[in-house]
Amino acid sequence: MKTRLLFIFSLLSLSFLAHGQESTDSIDECQFVVVYDYLCHTEDKNGNKVTDSLQLAVQVGNKVTKCAEYNATMMNDFHDRQNKEYQYGEWGARPYNVPTIYLNHPEGEMRTFDKIIPKRYLVKGAMEKTEWTISEDTLTLGGYLCHRATGMYAGRVWNVWFTENIAVSVGPWKLGGLPGLILKAEDSRRIHSFVLCGLINRKTAINYKEDKIWTAITAEKFIANRNKIMCNKRYVQNPRYYLPDGALDGAVEMWAGGPEPAPEDKYTVLAVDMVVPKTVHVYQPLELK
Repeated sequence: MKTRLLFIFSLLSLSFLAHGQESTDSIDECQFVVVYDYLCHTEDKNGNKVTDSLQLAVQVGNKVTKCAEYNATMMNDFHDRQNKEYQYGEWGARPYNVPTIYLNHPEGEMRTFDKIIPKRYLVKGAMEKTEWTISEDTLTLGGYLCHRATGMYAGRVWNVWFTENIAVSVGPWKLGGLPGLILKAEDSRRIHSFVLCGLINRKTAINYKEDKIWTAITAEKFIANRNKIMCNKRYVQNPRYYLPDGALDGAVEMWAGGPEPAPEDKYTVLAVDMVVPKTVHVYQPLELK
């Protein structure tokens, strides 16, 4: 396997990143961006409690909602590619291979660009309607009065807080369908949580493009395949246990610049948009079904 030094500030690296994400097919216009802190409470391979975290950006359009990793969104969709903070953040989030989610595109449906290494998938399915029960409980978050609602989505019970002061029926990840923006969401087992980090009043085109590198698959089949692999006890001990021979041919070892780190601190990059993790924590699926 080859070894290469990655300078994340180089224009060449950023142009490759942009090429893998940009599209000329505009399907809506983003009116504002909601930024969420996402936390996942889990364990390492030795049973020690750990928390994985990253940030998500939800672009709220007139009809379409797009959710993706925050730093990549700011660099690719808003063209802030020279911002070093975004460059470092995007680099740190790359091992998670965060999916890109489009809600209500086409109308009433959902499209998710996701991966089960070494393959890329375009996950297609209808938007699942959540039956929410709204309670009288209130909470103030970010200066907004919020109401509590409880509902089940993808096999998990979710407790969320939404504000009618921002009258859009969206939220983090794939959650939504309430008479206001969801500012906080937590599953009933308190494994996963999304909390409002900030609002960005910027407009841009919401772009969408399908191409041949993405294999179309139903949501049911994709979730079943992913959970079968990643919920296996072998995954946390060796996240590459399921890869066929030759799957990593052409992969390179990269790091963020400076002196060459230890092998375990390098990223195995199979493609510009695909990092193969060396170390993982116990997988906690957001979607059980």
